[in-house]
Amino acid sequence: MENLEQKFQENLSVTSRIVTQSPSSVRKYSDPIPVDLLIEIFSRLPRKSIDRFRCVSKLWRYILRRPDFTSIRPEILFTVKVDGKILFCSSPQPQNQDDNCTLVATPFHTSFPEYFPSNNCSTVCGLALLHRYDKRKGMVVCNPRTGAFQTLPKLLMRDKSTLLNEEIARISLGYDPISKQFKVLCVTSSPCDRPDTHQVLTLESGKPLWRRIECEFHFKKTYRMRGEICINGVLYFGAWLGETYVVVCFDVRTERFGFINLDKDMLGDDDGYVWGELALFNYKGKLGLREGTPYLSREDELVLWMLEDAPNHKWSKHSYQLPRFLRYKWFVGMTSTGDIVFLSFPDHRSKLYFVYFFNPERKTFATVNIQGFEEFKTWHTIRIFLDYMENLKFM
Repeated sequence: MENLEQKFQENLSVTSRIVTQSPSSVRKYSDPIPVDLLIEIFSRLPRKSIDRFRCVSKLWRYILRRPDFTSIRPEILFTVKVDGKILFCSSPQPQNQDDNCTLVATPFHTSFPEYFPSNNCSTVCGLALLHRYDKRKGMVVCNPRTGAFQTLPKLLMRDKSTLLNEEIARISLGYDPISKQFKVLCVTSSPCDRPDTHQVLTLESGKPLWRRIECEFHFKKTYRMRGEICINGVLYFGAWLGETYVVVCFDVRTERFGFINLDKDMLGDDDGYVWGELALFNYKGKLGLREGTPYLSREDELVLWMLEDAPNHKWSKHSYQLPRFLRYKWFVGMTSTGDIVFLSFPDHRSKLYFVYFFNPERKTFATVNIQGFEEFKTWHTIRIFLDYMENLKFM
């Protein structure tokens, strides 16, 4: 890594010729080092080096603040609920991990609005959405690494008569890699079985505004299908449609809705009723679905489904026999390298916290002891997000 940084310093004479160039003229300038190559090299550096290289030139500062620039080093992001507030920590994510090890979760020294004790958090491309399902308190989109945040405006309600009864059924953060835009989707429901209202907010410079959009399907909220995931510009979440469960697809760029039927073997009976619980996750770049309870109990088989063909509603089933020591461990998801991840119930007295990695191809297991939570005198809930990529863009 030191050699790589030394090469950067040797190339300062090259970039000094374009220090005075504006960002709009960067592409027009013929430079020996293409911008795409610089992004590739920068993405392999640690955060401290990135912070230092922002001061080299206007060109490098422009590149390192691009919305699509992220580090390629995946991390595990932890959200720790302490005294009703969410704090962020991260640790390196083991790559091709076959041996037991210990990692340290480093807290992000960032501050968010004092009024915002959040109960929920979701992350997409380095940003996080915090919300309380309370329209009076609003919602916050933040960058856990930089500490920057943006409070979203109040939602548009249908009319004053439903203000007290209308509630938020779902709020999600999505990202479109083509337009390079972050958008927030909010679904509000009203009593008397009225159709839900769908609103979208685009995160951009200036004052963001909510916009109502149409949805031709009458989805209803369900607690039988947990989680949501944004993959390649499509936001997925579960819902009740008619008399069965479906996976809703929301295209972030076009702002259009669709749905995917579940495989008949996922359903408990002919009426489309789901036994137990289903959960969505990222299955190596495709939509994945976990069947059964969120933790292994009496059965040692883990059943996962992968979406093979969305237009034709085709799924493939994958079953894994797991050892007994993973019983009562919570299923987290799968890393981009194909490791299935579980976590143990945290021991609040000893502050011990374990994450388990299982690679189904190599048939290997690894236990990772996560340290760093000792500084919290009291903490209640810890959630982890896999393959977290830093977004160094300042909001």
